[in-house]
Parts: sequence; C-alpha cells; structure tokens
Amino acid sequence: MKASPPLTLQGQGSFFVGGDVEKIKTEYLTSPDYAGKIMTDQMYVQFQLPEKTNKQFPIVFMHGCCLTSKTWETTPDGRMGWYEYFTRKGFKTFMAEQVGRGRSGFDPTRFARVNAGDAPNTDNPNILVATDRFAWNVFRWGDYETKTPYPGQRFPMQTVGVGENAGYSFYKQVIPDLNATLSDAASPDCNGGTCTPIEPDAPYNSPDNLARLSNQLDGAILVGHSQSSSFPTRAALRGAAKTVKGIIQLETGCFTNLTADHIKILKKIPILIMVGDNYTVPQPTPACVTMRDQINGAGGDMTFISLPAIGIKGNSHMFMQDTNNLEVADVIIDWIKQHVAKDRRG
Repeated sequence: MKASPPLTLQGQGSFFVGGDVEKIKTEYLTSPDYAGKIMTDQMYVQFQLPEKTNKQFPIVFMHGCCLTSKTWETTPDGRMGWYEYFTRKGFKTFMAEQVGRGRSGFDPTRFARVNAGDAPNTDNPNILVATDRFAWNVFRWGDYETKTPYPGQRFPMQTVGVGENAGYSFYKQVIPDLNATLSDAASPDCNGGTCTPIEPDAPYNSPDNLARLSNQLDGAILVGHSQSSSFPTRAALRGAAKTVKGIIQLETGCFTNLTADHIKILKKIPILIMVGDNYTVPQPTPACVTMRDQINGAGGDMTFISLPAIGIKGNSHMFMQDTNNLEVADVIIDWIKQHVAKDRRG
C-alpha cells in the first residue's frame, strides 16, 4: 500500500438517522424473558471532517446492491478510496449505509412471522445473493465463462481471481441484500439503463433517511451508485428540496415519469449522471435524454457524462474502485466546482 501524506481531521465519527421503535411479539423471540421492543429502519452514517475544508457543501455517498459503505473505502487491492480522497480534497465526507444493510441492521420480523407459523413460507422475503457470475455481468468486467476481462479493463481483476498472484479480496465485501425486508416500497430496478417507472416521490426507507440526513446537515451533495443511484433525486422529492444542493447519480438509469411538480423542484438542483465503459446499449439512453431535456428545458442544470466520451476508457460499474478511481473522482470534483454553489456558512 502506497504511503500518503498525513491526513489531518477536525473530527470523525458515526451516528444513525431515522429509525422506528416497534414492539415485537414474544413468539418471535428466542425466549419470552426478552419480551420488548426493537428498532427498525434506521440508517448508519460514518463521517470524516477535514481540518481545512474546501467551502463546498458536505458530500454523502451511498452504496449499491449487495454492498456496504466499504464500497467507498480502501480499494480491494489496497489503494486509496473515495472516502479518504474526497476528505483530502477538503470535503466533509459522509457515507450512508442503506437501510436494511450492513451496520444499519435489518428488520427480522418478516422472517420471524414465518418461523412462528404466523405466515406461510411463501412470505419469507427473498434475499438477493450476488454470486461471482452476477458480479462479472452487472459490473461489466468481461466474459465470465472464460474469465476474460474486457480490453483495457480498469477494475483490479487480480482481486476477483484473474492473473498472476490473483485472489478474491473483492468478494469479501459482497453481502446478502435484504431490501425485501424493508417496510416501504422496494427500490427501483435500473437494469438496462432506465429506472423502473415507479413514482419518484414514493415512500422508501433509504431515500427518506437521506432526506433527513440532508436536512440535518442543512445542505449536502448526495451521491448514489447503481441500486441507490436514484435515491438522491428521491430524497430531494421527499422533503429535502431546499437542502439537497447537488445530485450525483453514478451508473444509473433515469426517470421518464417526472411530473411538472417534480421538475419544478429538480430544476433548482444541479444534477450529474455519470457512467463508465463497455455498455451494451448506447449512452445516454433515451430515458436519460428525456430526463435531461425535461430538466434543462425548464431552466435546470443536468449534465450527462460518459467517461469514454471524454477520453477515459475501460471503467467498470465499480469505477470508485478501478485503477484510475482518483482520476474519475476528479471529474466529479471538477463538476461540483463548476455547477454546485459554495457553502457560505464558513
């Protein structure tokens, strides 16, 4: 691991946003002696505050499917991740763990109902388990059957079993996805380059808690990746219209069903959509063209960046971990400098 200059912080820590106290049936517990209440739907947040800030609003990163905030930390091959890099660049940097995932915990009651006989086996939530084949296909590394990466592939393929001295360190950060246990609507499916046309402001646990976090910070740039890519937009539409200062959707689809009221809100917030390389469909997709035309036609500021189109080739779905991850981060930072207002609070 390459040594870096000392990183000086004014603070670091963690906290939770949201959460509901619920009574749980005694029959769902291992012992009636433990009868009581549990906490559900909370969101874990970790942060670093640099000693010297860049006067930008805080930036909040949220991970995608089958992963946790580890996405943004040290890369699988030991290089600096975005959590540290953005802090070094002067951002107050936050990582939010999706509700129902990782340190946010999950609500066990749907499983417990089935175990106790209060619900049929068919009511057991489906757990999304990401296999190595899933990762190769979704993360666009190359051909799974032959384990042949795409030419110029930027992901550190030695961490997924390819090449000399290869290992499997990346897969250690992949965990079961328990979104099916959540109390509110499921997340949109953004496969194929367009988000499933659900209502953009429909209630959903993680976007709602992102909205709470943005309001708590009194201004933030929200970043979503893949499964969570639409969450910053949804947070703005779920009560944080005045505090979401920038929306960054990474490796995402776009909404095709924005209403006039949605556009009235979103036209006031700079939006960046950014995708990597080796898509099977041209970028931007028609859905993103439609959304961009709607937002910009109303006087808004939506930018679409395809990394290969600006000369940065070979990036995977996980470009925050690719070998040029800091170069990609600089593209985002440059966009923020050009499009997002400064934080004037000092």
